[in-house]
Amino acid sequence: MLTRYLNRVLPAVMVVLVFLWGSASLATQIPPLPDDLYIYTIPTLPLRENPALSALPVKRSDSPAQHDADLDPDANAAPFQWKNALRESFLFTGFMHGYRLATESQTRDALNGHWWRNYRHSIGELRGWDDGDTFMTSYIAHPFEGAIFGYIEQQNDPRYSRVMWGDGRKYWIARLRTLAFSAALSTQWTLGPASEASIGNVQLRDSPGFVDLVGTPIFGTMVMIAEDIADRYLVAPLENRTANRPVLAFSRMFLSPTRSFANLMAFKYPWHREGRLGISGENNKLRREMLRDYAEGTGPKIFEFTPPKKRSGEVTTYRLESSIELESSAHYETFLGGGSCIGGGGSGAVRIKPSWQLIAEVSGCLVINMPKEQSGDSTMYQIGTRWTPRAARRVSPFLQMMAGGRRITHEIDDDAKRDALLKEWNNGAGPIHYPKREDWSVEHQQNGLALSAGGGVDIALGRAFAWRVGNLEYTRSWLGDVDQLHAENGLRLSSSLVLRIGTW
Repeated sequence: MLTRYLNRVLPAVMVVLVFLWGSASLATQIPPLPDDLYIYTIPTLPLRENPALSALPVKRSDSPAQHDADLDPDANAAPFQWKNALRESFLFTGFMHGYRLATESQTRDALNGHWWRNYRHSIGELRGWDDGDTFMTSYIAHPFEGAIFGYIEQQNDPRYSRVMWGDGRKYWIARLRTLAFSAALSTQWTLGPASEASIGNVQLRDSPGFVDLVGTPIFGTMVMIAEDIADRYLVAPLENRTANRPVLAFSRMFLSPTRSFANLMAFKYPWHREGRLGISGENNKLRREMLRDYAEGTGPKIFEFTPPKKRSGEVTTYRLESSIELESSAHYETFLGGGSCIGGGGSGAVRIKPSWQLIAEVSGCLVINMPKEQSGDSTMYQIGTRWTPRAARRVSPFLQMMAGGRRITHEIDDDAKRDALLKEWNNGAGPIHYPKREDWSVEHQQNGLALSAGGGVDIALGRAFAWRVGNLEYTRSWLGDVDQLHAENGLRLSSSLVLRIGTW
C-alpha cells in the first residue's frame, strides 16, 4: 500500500520541489532589479554628467593587458554562474511541468503506476523521428523552449552576456555556449529525471521520436539569432528616436519573446537588456536628455554599434578547414526492397587531419505511405570517417563511410480499441487509467548491424556555416524483414546545415 502511494505522489512531489527550489533560491539570492538605477556604461553609451556614471572610476594604461581589456571589456569577467543558471533553468522546467499538469488530464493520470519502471520503459521506447506532436508544438514551441534555455545561459555568462549580432567571433562563441547549454537542459526536459519521460511517461502514450532532442537546441539557436538581429536592427535604432516607455518595453518584449521570458526566470524585468540603458525612472530622464541633445546636434546617439576593435596592424588568421562540425540534416531514404521514409538527424565531426574527419551520427525517419492504422520507423546510430580533399575551398566534395546499428519498428494500431479505451477512461473520470500505446497497438521490431557509404558536396556560406547540398549514401543493414518493411538495402539522400567551428 505504501509503495503504491509513493509511486503515485513521487512525480508530483518532484515537480513541486523543482519549482520551489528554483523560485525560492532565486528570490533569496537575486533581488529584483531596480530599473530606475540600472545604468551601464558600454562603448555605445557615452559618459555624461550623471551621478550614476560619474562615480565610476576611469583608469587608463598603455600596458598590453590594459589594451586587451579595452578591446574586450569582459575579458576578465567573473566565471560562469552555474548555480544561478541551473536554478533559473529548473524554475522554467517547473513552470512547464506545472502547465502540463494543469492542462493535460492524461499527464495527471500518468502519475499512477510504478514510477521507476515506467520512467525506464519510456526512455527505452525512444525511436524514429516524429513524436506525434503538431507542427506548432515541434517546430515553434520547442524551439522557443531551446531559446529560453539559451538566454538563461547567456545572462549567467558574464563574459558573453552583452554580445550582439555583429560582434564577430565573440558572438559565435557565445552562441556555441548557449547551444551546448540548451542541448543539455532540453535533453533533461525530454529524458531526464525531471522530464516528460519521468512525469507523465509521454513516450509510453505518444510516438517517441527524436525530433525534440535534435530540433529544440538547434532551432532554438536559430530563434536566438533571429531575435538578436531584430534587436540590433529594429529595437536598438528605435531607442535612438523615442523615450516612450510603453513603446520601448513593447518593442523589446515583442521582438525578443524568449529573452523576455528568460529575464523573468532571473526575476528581472522582461524588457531588461544587459549593458543597455533602462527605460524608466532616472534612466528615462537621461534618455530624454540625450535625445534632446542629439536632436540639437550637441550630443551623440544613445545607441551606435561599434564593431569589435583590433590591435593596430594586427592580422588575425584562422584555418580554412573547420576543426569541428555540427550538422542538422533532413533526409529521404528509399528501401530497395520496398518502402521509403522521411526524417532527419544530427551529427558531429572532429578533424584529425586536413583531409580526414571522425564522425558520429544519430538519425531517425518515419516510413511513409503505410496502410491505415499502421506505422513504421527507422533509427540509425553510426560512427565512421569522412574524406575531404578540398576542405579549405568554398566548394568541398567528400566521401564517407560509417558503421553502427539500425532499429526498424512496425506498429499496428487498433483505432477502434483505442477510442473505446479513451471513452472508458472518460477524461479521468472512468474506472481505468489513461491507456498506453501497448494497450491498443502491437509492435514488431528488429535490430541489426548497419553500414552506410556515400558522398556529397559542401558549399561554404561563410566562415561559420556551410550548406551540405546533397549527400547520397548506400545503406546496408543486417536484419530480417519486419512484416512488409524490407530495410536491408537502401539509398539515402540528405541535405543539411553545418556549423563550422575553428574557422572564425
